[in-house]
Amino acid sequence: MSCCLAEIPPSALSAGARALKAQAMNQQLSTMTSPTTDMRDAKHALRQSIRAKLPAASTGALVRQSRAGQDLVLTMSEYMHANRIGVYLSMPVGEASTDILVRDALYCGKAVFVPYLHRPKVQTGKGRRVMDMLRLQDVAEYEGLERHRWGIPSLSDESVEGRESAMGGVGVEVGNEGRAEVVAELDLIVVPGVAFDAEGKRLGHGAGFYDEFLARYCENGKRRKPYLVGLCLAEQFVGNEVEIPTTEWDWQVDAVAVGDGRFVTCGHA
Repeated sequence: MSCCLAEIPPSALSAGARALKAQAMNQQLSTMTSPTTDMRDAKHALRQSIRAKLPAASTGALVRQSRAGQDLVLTMSEYMHANRIGVYLSMPVGEASTDILVRDALYCGKAVFVPYLHRPKVQTGKGRRVMDMLRLQDVAEYEGLERHRWGIPSLSDESVEGRESAMGGVGVEVGNEGRAEVVAELDLIVVPGVAFDAEGKRLGHGAGFYDEFLARYCENGKRRKPYLVGLCLAEQFVGNEVEIPTTEWDWQVDAVAVGDGRFVTCGHA
């Protein structure tokens, strides 16, 4: 009768056999990775692959694709009928611009909310930053925003305190029980991503800002989920060729507007 070394009690083994057993078990452990590690590695590898393609896109191609993708969003009934929208403010390179969308929405009188990153006084983690979405006042304010990290136009810290929040009330204090009740909800959010697939799976930059924001926003069903639209360059849309690795915490989008003119609805609304 045969058996595995791992099944033999250490007391029944010689010193050499115990050493052999320890070596075998260490080799087995070294080949084992947790699902979390596997997922993190898979996401990192895909990010690296997508980002490697982006430098090949010329400035002219970025402008053309950004215009085409935004035009698709502008013609969506969900956008046209939206009164309150969230939209990312884009980096100068590496992702589709949202400049036309922001200007159009403000000119049309929509309430426009943009990301603001901060470290809340009521901590939700080890001092990590979180994202809220705060309202832009008008086109003049948008044009005057300073570009901060990664060249992204950003709200100044000094302007935040009295600014309307998508969460309701004003300001950004997570966990503030005195915050006013929500009087209106976001109808639509245009979200960025490193990659999107045909099923609406999204690969973010890795910080989890949008996933965490949406989890707080929709917590306990107190607000309905906004219609989520991914906006991306053609190099960032993997279609059905690659399945984006996701966890239960990752939010999927309802549609993807691609810079080559493709518009993909994903059926999650």
